[in-house]
Amino acid sequence: MFWRGEDGSQEAPEEGAGEGRSGPIRVTPDAPRPATILRVAGELEERGGRILELFKEIRSPLGQVVLPIHLLKDEETFFVEVATGPWDERSEREVAERAAVLRNSEHADAELELLSAYPVPEQLRFFCGRSPAALLQLDLLRLRVDRPEEAATVFREVASRHWGVDLDFEPGYLTLVEDLLMAALAADETEGDTPPVTEGLVAGVGGFLGETVRRNAGHGAAWREGEEWGEGPVVEVEGFALDPIGKANAFLRSGPEESMAFYADYVLKVLKEGEPPNARE
Repeated sequence: MFWRGEDGSQEAPEEGAGEGRSGPIRVTPDAPRPATILRVAGELEERGGRILELFKEIRSPLGQVVLPIHLLKDEETFFVEVATGPWDERSEREVAERAAVLRNSEHADAELELLSAYPVPEQLRFFCGRSPAALLQLDLLRLRVDRPEEAATVFREVASRHWGVDLDFEPGYLTLVEDLLMAALAADETEGDTPPVTEGLVAGVGGFLGETVRRNAGHGAAWREGEEWGEGPVVEVEGFALDPIGKANAFLRSGPEESMAFYADYVLKVLKEGEPPNARE
């Protein structure tokens, strides 16, 4: 962040004002958020920024949110989120969803900065960026593993748009999906960051894998509620259960050695030969 010290600490800034003022902006823990936003906006202006709008309403196909500070600094536009309270699952989710709406709006290219009184969770730092992996996972943020068919459809649409391809529920596309996913995740790793694997990504990829198997398996294959040993809904084929959600999770965390394409090819080959695969595949 342009107003932070190099170490990103939350120590109080040195005395002084104007454009020469340096050091991080201090946010008081648990202070009233509206008053803190106004104070932060004033200090940003003292440091050479120009406030374009406070409490800016952002609209996109994903919904409508309000971001507290819209700023112009060195001919670059920023949105600044200000958090005064400690982080929990709900507050992390709210900020991530604001980022998702922003990245699908007319302001998608703006920088998003997060100024917090408490240490910012690594996953939120990731979502404030614009790496291929972050942008993809933001668009999949609302997917749930317990709705695999919906997740499969959304993943197909989102991934096709992000990657400039026209995916379909055919086994031949799984190798392409694997390659593009690995490339997106590796792009963050080359910059020294290990991207998180979110539930939305697992739901989308697992749903796409399972729906590909289901549509090509025949034998009355269908989604069923998850088994105790699985990681989500299963695809049932003639009394046998497959765990595509678990397989997708394994691939996303371990890479090609847990190939989804090989998994699908094996399952479909065995079914074609008239011998359903072992349960708990």
